[in-house]
Amino acid sequence: MGLGDWWRRVMKREDDETVEHALERQDQTPEEQRYSSGDIIGLEDDQFAARTEHEPSIDDADRLGES
Repeated sequence: MGLGDWWRRVMKREDDETVEHALERQDQTPEEQRYSSGDIIGLEDDQFAARTEHEPSIDDADRLGES
């Protein structure tokens, strides 16, 4: 088995996984898609920003930068 054969097999496997993932996500709501994509931290930050009743401050930016 040569390097080219190995590379084609790896790329085919990634393509198959991408198609499978897209088929799984087609019936999900946008929020479910965010959870399944691993963007939980981004969702938590969005929810925190929605609860914030004051103008953002440098302390808020520092807190988000640390997470």
